[in-house]
Amino acid sequence: MKIKFLAVLGLAAVAGLGGCKSAATNANIASPTGTNMAVNSNMGMTTSTPMTSATMAPAMDSATKATVESALKNAGITGVTVDATTAEITLRGSVAKGKLGEAVRIANEKGGGKRVSNQLTEMK
Repeated sequence: MKIKFLAVLGLAAVAGLGGCKSAATNANIASPTGTNMAVNSNMGMTTSTPMTSATMAPAMDSATKATVESALKNAGITGVTVDATTAEITLRGSVAKGKLGEAVRIANEKGGGKRVSNQLTEMK
């Protein structure tokens, strides 16, 4: 008997709370489809700065670029263009046959743990 009473009391409490709405905290706003949506007016409005291509792109990392270029030059690897950002190092161009793997290895070693994007081609 106690269990039935507690179950009924619990269900009544849940059902009673689901129907409680205060005019001070909720406002009905018509949506574009014509139906009403409850909106909590206690939530503050927030604005954000729009993301532009300048704010989304990682910053250039000229120090890493110079380090990788220097290491490639010291290894005798030419024809490689290095672009480095704070997130990634990109290798572009053509390298002598058998030097592609070495170029990527050097970029990985000198890149400070950054991702290396290999866009190199090997000359035949």
